[in-house]
Amino acid sequence: MKGRLRHYWMFLRESLWFVPLLMSSAAMALAVLLVTSGPVLPDGAAELWLVYSGDPESARQMMGALLSGIITMTSLVVSITVVVLTLAAGQLGPRLVRNFISDPQTQVVLGLFMATILYLLVVFRSIGAPSDNAIPHFAITVGTALSALCLFVLLFFVHKLARSIMYDNAVRDVSRQLRASIDLLMPEDADAGKMPPPVPEDAVWFGLGEDGYVQAVDFDMLVRKACEADAVLWLDVRPGHFALVRGRHLAVHPPEACDEAFRRSIREAFIVGTERTPTQDLEYGIRQLVEMSLRALSPGINDVYTALTVIDMLSSALSRIFERPLQVAVLCDKTGAVRVVRNVTDHDGLVRAAFDQIRQAGATMPGVLIRVAEALEALAPYASDEPRRQPLLAQIALIEATGERSDFLDRDREALRFRCRSARDSLSDRTVDCRAAG
Repeated sequence: MKGRLRHYWMFLRESLWFVPLLMSSAAMALAVLLVTSGPVLPDGAAELWLVYSGDPESARQMMGALLSGIITMTSLVVSITVVVLTLAAGQLGPRLVRNFISDPQTQVVLGLFMATILYLLVVFRSIGAPSDNAIPHFAITVGTALSALCLFVLLFFVHKLARSIMYDNAVRDVSRQLRASIDLLMPEDADAGKMPPPVPEDAVWFGLGEDGYVQAVDFDMLVRKACEADAVLWLDVRPGHFALVRGRHLAVHPPEACDEAFRRSIREAFIVGTERTPTQDLEYGIRQLVEMSLRALSPGINDVYTALTVIDMLSSALSRIFERPLQVAVLCDKTGAVRVVRNVTDHDGLVRAAFDQIRQAGATMPGVLIRVAEALEALAPYASDEPRRQPLLAQIALIEATGERSDFLDRDREALRFRCRSARDSLSDRTVDCRAAG
């Protein structure tokens, strides 16, 4: 249930309409409140220049001018946002657009402009004829203050968007989101859990019944349904995998428990969509960083320094992962009986996701390969056991083989060999671990 709720919350958080809708609703409610039951203008208020005290005709002219100016600024904000999203999609990758859309500051700025427009509209239409003495003085004053605030917010927004498309800032933001995902999906105090039992030969396999990416799984629901049927489920897919209609995604034992009603109830625990999401996908942030690196290494951009920054951020994320136990593969009911055996990523899969494509794209760039070898060596203090150490050693061997096949200068090839030997020696020294390094 938590995974499903988190998926829906992330859907709302990553939309450009949710926060502006809330802010606009609040602004309209405030406008109606101030217009209908706002405080009465006290005697001598004309001397208080902060509080509007003019006649109805002046009030309508001023509110009309404010409304026109805010609408113009809002169109400017929307235009700037579209331009930045276009640049981000072209230079950083279309999947990075999600990060710009989900930025809370961007949503609040757009919400403020929309809320101000609606507030001014409500107050503007409440101002009567010149002979009408009922003038919402405080409502007009608040509208003036909101319009002034929008001016300063516009400057802040332009500054923020200008910095957001800088490569280093974009890499930092994606890396920060990846660390938050690691902390959520791989808590430090998690139990390693039981060893997953093998799938029985007579287990019944069935698919999810639709094409698409697995976005989220309600594991609590799976455990509950398996407990009700007194069965055990094995999952061959996890969030981030692409499922086909007739694929073999789940296995059930005993076979008699796998009727049509049970299959339908199990499929309801899966959210399948047209794109990957970071809800429960640990590799999502890693692949975002890798995509930025691959685009930086493309001939059209040829920005090696961005690729080096991405490699550093990937090593930081892997060090955070290596310090924690992997996700629990076996889920039990309240009695301790095994109910769900889920597919979880291991250290080898995470290391390959981080460095395989960068190594392949940088096969002709010794600087990139050397930095990857340096990153692997930096992870040596965190590789406290064989499951963590072997993927790093395998990557070093691949880097060394790539360098030997490439047409490098002798000095570059020797530098790569030296770095690979140094990384291999560091990983072979089993006396080094996280606690000693700290």
